Amino acid sequence: MHAIATLQVYQAQALKHLHEGGPDQGVLQELRAATDFALRATKVTARSLGQVMSTVVVQERHLWLTLAQMADADKARFLDAPISQGGLFGDTVEDFAQQFSAVQKQTEAIKHILPRCDSATTTLDQCK
Repeated sequence: MHAIATLQVYQAQALKHLHEGGPDQGVLQELRAATDFALRATKVTARSLGQVMSTVVVQERHLWLTLAQMADADKARFLDAPISQGGLFGDTVEDFAQQFSAVQKQTEAIKHILPRCDSATTTLDQCK
């Protein structure tokens, strides 16, 4: 970032020289080169910031999953989910919640169909 500030000062001096002294091909060429370097530095800086931000998002996801008490298979599903602007895990959390609700409803339906037995009960006739 210091290099960009230095290039901007140099560009200001070159522009001042052009304004006071008239067109000079050498100064114009140097001004173009300084502008090109500043644009390249800005591009590299923006790319680096994007990479840092994506790394932070991945670390945040990993931390969240490490602290969550869930099966490893479920964690793998979240880790494989694409990064989304909509949230930390995007639509994956909603899909997982819908799947969990469906399994929970199936479990409740099975509980109503199957008789409930105590562990001490050994015959099906005693289950109610």
